[in-house]
Amino acid sequence: MKYRESSKDKKLRDWYSNDYSHALLKRITLKTGMLRGLGKMDLSFDYPITAIAGKNGAGKSTVLALACCAFHNSKKGYKLKSRKTTYYTFSDFFIQHSSELSPVGIEIHYSIAHNNWRKSDAFPDGVGLGFQKRLKKEAGKWNYYAGRVHRTVVFIGINRVVPHSERSQSRSYSKHFAEKGALGWEDEVKDIVGYILGKTYDSLKFLEHSKYTLPIVEVGHSKYSGLNMGAGENALFEIFRVLYSAGKGALLVIDEIELGLHADAQKKLIQKLKEACLQQKSQIICTTHSKIVFQQLPSDGRRYIESIGGKTKVTYDISPEFAMAKMGSKEDGELDIFVEDGVAKYLVSALLPTKLRSRVSVSVIGSATALSRQLAAAFLRNPHTPVLAIFDGDQRAKQNKLLKHAKDMAETNSPEFVTWFNQRVCFLPGDTWPEAWIVQKNIEAIEDLAQQVDADPDEVCEFLEYGLQAGKHDEFHEISEHLGFEEAQCIQILTSNIKRNFEPEFEEIFNSVELALGAS
Repeated sequence: MKYRESSKDKKLRDWYSNDYSHALLKRITLKTGMLRGLGKMDLSFDYPITAIAGKNGAGKSTVLALACCAFHNSKKGYKLKSRKTTYYTFSDFFIQHSSELSPVGIEIHYSIAHNNWRKSDAFPDGVGLGFQKRLKKEAGKWNYYAGRVHRTVVFIGINRVVPHSERSQSRSYSKHFAEKGALGWEDEVKDIVGYILGKTYDSLKFLEHSKYTLPIVEVGHSKYSGLNMGAGENALFEIFRVLYSAGKGALLVIDEIELGLHADAQKKLIQKLKEACLQQKSQIICTTHSKIVFQQLPSDGRRYIESIGGKTKVTYDISPEFAMAKMGSKEDGELDIFVEDGVAKYLVSALLPTKLRSRVSVSVIGSATALSRQLAAAFLRNPHTPVLAIFDGDQRAKQNKLLKHAKDMAETNSPEFVTWFNQRVCFLPGDTWPEAWIVQKNIEAIEDLAQQVDADPDEVCEFLEYGLQAGKHDEFHEISEHLGFEEAQCIQILTSNIKRNFEPEFEEIFNSVELALGAS
């Protein structure tokens, strides 16, 4: 099922789209050169929390490094106690052995929404979306750092999950940590971490010594410090301590955000980060290998990067299921079928005859344009790849537009590609999105549906009408509340009624699958 937007998502997006006062990072473009395997790429940030997934070695950590190096800061700005400077340079991340070749010919563009550009024809009042360059020429150094836009940036690496009991400095200084006074947000942080972990903390303080910080909490009659906390508990206190310490408008860059956290804690972490970002006007860019993290973010907060033929490819609007499948968590079939969302996947899987269903793997991609991009990528990898894209019915009238998008992605205008694309495309029945089509067809077969749910046909018909009025992709949620079923069970019942009454309308899909299997 598609991600259900919340009012909080809308508030976050509205703020992020219209704010120029916090120097928000909107895009990183690696124009030329290669950094640690990361090739030319264009990566936009369209939501205040962006999670980047991809296989090991795809360049995720390099993207985080590039983000950190987008900004400068004043000497009085916030910094982690372990750092000498309040800003990052490329030497903080790109450390080389003497036998390694230094990267050369690098040009990076950063797009920043800022309100203090030098006034010009482009920015008469100094406000707008502008860009800055970073250059590294042959045998040269990176260009002038101090000319960067100023903003607080904090990188939170994976060392946050190393327990204090295993850190030599924490063990050595365990008796020397002392309280330095309250900072005003400790109660907020203790309540946030308590909610995420299902605990009730009575108090939270942060102790300091030299370059190091140690949390200490009271729970009932127990009092313990970070020296006796688990990895996930320590990590959460570190993330939210930094977020509130850094002040309004900071950019937090977090490597593998889910480390040390169980499934429910990952879900609640993203919920609380959304609230904190809205309050603090902060931006977060992180990497992840977690499906749960992806599931808690809207499509414009999810990015997938991969290396194909030595080139870096960024996939936008990717579904959590497809992102995880691309990282290897799927069973192989003879044919890969791409669909737009979970409802389409359920519909196709339920309606396909067993002899076909057992030979295919159905993956949720995330949008019609994403399906076109995946077809283009499949063609570039191997034009003999057995793939089939099943678009929603409302995309049927847009086939030429989908083809054009795929041609642009594949950078080809050859007749062979056009033929290849058209042979690997088909559409769900109807001329609307699958949820609405399923509900409408069930109204046509209301007697059978009413019998399945043991209710009056007129009453069930009214419930279906309520579903149609609920809005795009909210149909089943509304209907399930009226019928008293779980949403997944509601989808199953309505789909079963489709199979019983309207299976012939799927002949086009069945034929397309058989043809694709025959060609594989």
